[in-house]
Amino acid sequence: MQKMQPTMKIRIVNSREEIAKLDPRERVVHLAFSLPAVAIFELMKRCPRLEAIEVPPSRYAKLSKSTLCLLEVQGVTVFPGLVWGHRTDIDEYITVDEGSILQRAGELRAEGLDSGEIVAKVAAEAGVSPGLVEFILGR
Repeated sequence: MQKMQPTMKIRIVNSREEIAKLDPRERVVHLAFSLPAVAIFELMKRCPRLEAIEVPPSRYAKLSKSTLCLLEVQGVTVFPGLVWGHRTDIDEYITVDEGSILQRAGELRAEGLDSGEIVAKVAAEAGVSPGLVEFILGR
């Protein structure tokens, strides 16, 4: 019998209006819109179990240090990343095979690669952001 590999569902949020409709149990979200600080607070209030937020790199660069510090204090990891070719009209989530990422990272670690090389290689192979790989490996 084959062991089930853990998967991670990432909720894609396209607008501030969608925050009010999120499942309060969401743990990882990708915010595909401009991020005023108020939207971050709304998200934190709506999803108290939130663990990570992925934002496009151009928007990540514009996040204030105070917002990042607040999220860090709340235990929420924020990292830059893109979601390519995903159609939210078909599915509002993307699914990442967390088990294969962990397995591949272990294989590369056994080969003697350093953590930066592992993250870069696994991210490229899995088609996800390096920040998401770091988040998964750090859980």
